[in-house]
Amino acid sequence: MSCNTVIMVWMKHPNAGFGDLLRGTMYLHKLSQKLHFNLNVDMQLHPLSQFLLAPPHQHSEYVIQNQSKIVHVINDPFQTQSIEKMIIDYQLGRSPDPILITTNYCDNFHELPSVECKRFMRALLFPNDEFKTYFNAMCNQFKIIKTYSIVHFRLGDDELLNPSANHLVSRAYAHLLPIIDANVGSNAYIMADSVQFKQYLRLVRPGLANRIIPTTPIHLSHSAETDVASIKETLFDFMLLINARVIKTHSIYGWISGFVHWGSLVFNVPLINLQPRIPPISMKPIVKPMQSMQPTILFKNPIKLITASNTNLAFNKML
Repeated sequence: MSCNTVIMVWMKHPNAGFGDLLRGTMYLHKLSQKLHFNLNVDMQLHPLSQFLLAPPHQHSEYVIQNQSKIVHVINDPFQTQSIEKMIIDYQLGRSPDPILITTNYCDNFHELPSVECKRFMRALLFPNDEFKTYFNAMCNQFKIIKTYSIVHFRLGDDELLNPSANHLVSRAYAHLLPIIDANVGSNAYIMADSVQFKQYLRLVRPGLANRIIPTTPIHLSHSAETDVASIKETLFDFMLLINARVIKTHSIYGWISGFVHWGSLVFNVPLINLQPRIPPISMKPIVKPMQSMQPTILFKNPIKLITASNTNLAFNKML
């Protein structure tokens, strides 16, 4: 009997962070609707598996025993074109085993995911009881209000991967203060991938100390980063983002942070780009800025999907 199953394997790869894995999974889900194959997601090889309730599948042991067969399609323009052909060839070959892929490929950055895709992704990102308890405790500790917005800063892998570096000098971050002053109101929290930037803000804007999320984020796909506390804090940041009323984001790169972008898409959180001079490659703007210095509204998704029966702050947007 042949197997018509593709397994997206979440695993650590230095060039594929959490947002990349979300993006690749969403692409494979879209492809599964076109080519009519079963799509499973396996998280066993990724540190987030400790805290997420991934749907079980019958090939879990096969993944562990056949890691050498995982096809890696990460940032490779010559292979990304061939993913669809590879799966079609697999289907025609009627193999008795599933095909294993890890990828961050997306064929259309400007396309909104389908309702079915959002449901699929939400099921993957549902936290286990341990993390629910942790999340709620952190919300209580930081006094997170019920309705809030997030101002997020993506300041680069150099700072994310080298948190011990000393950048607490005004010239490193002073240019970001106007963004803070213009966008952080009474219901907004500041989130960043840079511990140094958050430390700097506490020094120069002490009045905002209770608005700065004091977590220590990490790059979830770098092999050296296995500290459980930091993994939980990074997932806490993500869960806080997807429960926000709106996300405003600034990035040093020419694209929107995947950590923010794909989570906001899946959970219908409006996303505003605070760096309009950099054209966003990851989403076609619905509302064009009136002038060059205005922020770009990347998308608005007013339609809510399935909501939980409880009104818990943490997960009322999940399943």
